[in-house]
Amino acid sequence: MNKLEKDCTYPLDYWQLDNTKQKEIDKLCPLNYLKFDFTSLHKFIYQGPRVIYNGHDFQLTLSMPLNKYDIAPETILGREISLSIVKDNIVKDKIYLANNFIEISNDAVAYQYYYISPQGDIYTLYLGESDAGILPTIWKHYQIDTQTMKFKLIQIDTRYFKINLPDSFFKLSLPNDTNNYKDKEFKKCLKDETSEGCFGSQVYRYYLDQLKSKMELLTKKQKDKKNHFSLFKQKLDKKCLVNPLPFDDDELHHYLNNLYSCEIKGFKEELSRVEKQLAH
Repeated sequence: MNKLEKDCTYPLDYWQLDNTKQKEIDKLCPLNYLKFDFTSLHKFIYQGPRVIYNGHDFQLTLSMPLNKYDIAPETILGREISLSIVKDNIVKDKIYLANNFIEISNDAVAYQYYYISPQGDIYTLYLGESDAGILPTIWKHYQIDTQTMKFKLIQIDTRYFKINLPDSFFKLSLPNDTNNYKDKEFKKCLKDETSEGCFGSQVYRYYLDQLKSKMELLTKKQKDKKNHFSLFKQKLDKKCLVNPLPFDDDELHHYLNNLYSCEIKGFKEELSRVEKQLAH
């Protein structure tokens, strides 16, 4: 995701360059050459839900809503395409799969692609496009739980963090995560990261850096070659990621706030333990 952002963001003088140089820059971004035929897809599901997998226990169907302005598949714009699990003619679960046009602002649009592997894994990639280039925003990986007949979101990457259930949470370090560690307001946030004006991601990064550094000191003191921080972090992630990931992006912010709070609590407890050991 971060490489796509780097390769697909235009330089500041892009629109002043001649056509040849623009094409050279465009070649760096694989998203410019990603083929996705929405017209054929709309034709395929224009008359109603279409079965794309017909198994012994369930079916997978593609569908999209229509309105009076959709006079032909070629004219369809901005329709959410969904994937459903159907059992005994009943829709058991549904996820948002693709869209060829999402208006963000007057000068920016977005769209979403998908891929379904032969093994049944489902991947989606939400992209935003403006004069600054193409911005990969959210990548998701779903699997089908055939016991519950539900879709399970097991991986998500937003360029700022990555979650891989059941035991991996990785927050990318950003410049503004550390530039206010000595600020008086930030010290208030260390007491309560949920206070107004505080960001759980910054407090999370602070305690992660503190704990990682102290655990490295303890490892050297005890002449231990094990990576105790990695083992601790994996156990903490598994504990804090006990709840399933939300499908709705609007709910993701609340999910992250709870995740940060859980991780920060674990960091504080472990930091206290490590500091006591270093003091002896």
